[in-house]
Order: sequence, then structure tokens, then C-alpha cells
Amino acid sequence: MVRLSVEQRREAAIDATMRVIARDGVEAATTRRIAQEAKVGQSSLFYAFASRDELLAAVVEHGIAQELAAMDGWLSQASAMFTTSQMSIADVLTAAFQVFAYDLVENRDREHALVELALYAQRTEGLEHLGEKLYSGYYRLISGLLSVAADSTGITWTEPTDHLARIALAMTDGMTLSYLSTGDRTILDQIVSGGTQLMLGYVAAPSHAE
Repeated sequence: MVRLSVEQRREAAIDATMRVIARDGVEAATTRRIAQEAKVGQSSLFYAFASRDELLAAVVEHGIAQELAAMDGWLSQASAMFTTSQMSIADVLTAAFQVFAYDLVENRDREHALVELALYAQRTEGLEHLGEKLYSGYYRLISGLLSVAADSTGITWTEPTDHLARIALAMTDGMTLSYLSTGDRTILDQIVSGGTQLMLGYVAAPSHAE
């Protein structure tokens, strides 16, 4: 019988927790159910995590890290494009929303689990920090993307990027909830278009002063 390292147990527990939460909700993600899903003994979980709360926190960290990695990949590709082409801010915003939509479709279970976990944490005493941590990560990511977009295309935003990040996140949250509820990809295309137009309204008009 192959013995798993602590890191392998952590990864197996996190992946199993994401699947259980996505399928049945946070309340169903007991240590017993998670162990069954991961195909490990229940006692094995406690070699990697001191408590269920610690495991849930690790799930949030993992989800944020995956989304950051997806967006970092797009930034790397976009940076190369910026040096060889003249992308407009509309192009950049459309591409960013499209990357989010693609990642949402490809990782539906992860997104479902994170939505469930954020709502559960908000109404569970002692776990409120998980939802706050999740959204703080989103805000930092989007604010950074908006700054890169402005620098790369030479535009100026009419509002601070931390303010605009909240508006953009409302768009991506809408995409997430719509897709998780309906599975309709045409809705994603519509929100990509509408979200781009909304954000373009916060681009300052160019100055013609000499």
C-alpha cells in the first residue's frame, strides 16, 4: 500500500472538499464525507489539517491561488501582445472578461464550491474571515489588472482602481451565479459585452491640450 506524504494528503483533502461542497453544499462536507470522497481513512485528514475549519480555509486559499494563476497566465500572454500590437482598452477589457468566462466554464465545480463556502462562512460564527479573505483576494487581483490595463493602453480611469474593482467584481459575480444556475454560455457572452461597455464609461476622455 502506497503511503501518501502530508502534502499529498492535503491536496487530496482539498480536492475532495471542493467536489463535495460543489455537489452537496458546505454542510455536507463533514470529515467523514471528505475522507470517503478522497478515498482515505478519516484519521488521515488530521495528519494534514488540525480541524475542519483549517481545511475550509485551505480550500479558500487554493481556490484563490487557482484563479490568480489563471489571470497571471493571461497577463503574461497579454504583455507579449502589448509589445507587438496596439490593443485598445476595449480589447483588453473584453479579453479579461472572456478569460474569466472561460475559466468559469472549465472550473465550474471550483467556482460552485467557493460561492457555497463564502455564503456559509458569512453566516457561521468564527468563519466570517474566510469570506472576507476570498473577496479581499478578488479585489486585489482586479485592481491590479485594471492598473496594468491602464498602463498598457495609456488611458486614465476616472475612479480609483479599488473602487472600479468592486464594480467589475459585481459583473464577474453575476457571470458566476448566472452560469452556475443555468449553464447557459450565451449569458456569459452578453455579460462580457455589457461589462466591457460599463467599464469603458470610467475611461477619462483624452486631453487635447498641447
